[in-house]
Amino acid sequence: MAYDVFKLATAEDARAYLNNVRRLGRTDLYPSAFRRLCELEGKDHGDALVVDFWRAVAAAEQVLREQRGKTVRLARTRQKVERVGVHKTVEDLALSKKPSDGFAILTGAGLGDLTAEYLVLKYQGRFSAEALAAAKVRLVEAHIHFPTEAAA
Repeated sequence: MAYDVFKLATAEDARAYLNNVRRLGRTDLYPSAFRRLCELEGKDHGDALVVDFWRAVAAAEQVLREQRGKTVRLARTRQKVERVGVHKTVEDLALSKKPSDGFAILTGAGLGDLTAEYLVLKYQGRFSAEALAAAKVRLVEAHIHFPTEAAA
């Protein structure tokens, strides 16, 4: 029987568990351990959109950490959030002419449901019609199924 990842209470515990899962070659346990790490990284924020955004950042940074063997931060994304906030950052990412590096990282890892474009559609009542249209186009082009109804 697999370990219940919901018993992991901190990001540090989740990262250690994830490392053990990878070290032991337990590919069956890896997806749930990875998702739990992302949940824990995003949990300290009140707004659901903000929580999901920081989960996405954690996921992208973890993918890069595993690819490069060292801690990597999405510095430009973090700086933009400091300047304009999460909502504006997500909208701008969806409206950009080209997919962001984060989009490529997340979709390449099979995590299309964590992209800014996906978040725009998940929380569609909070974004402009232009951002919704752009997000839909980008997700369709990437063959990512997206929510058709807005989250609360």
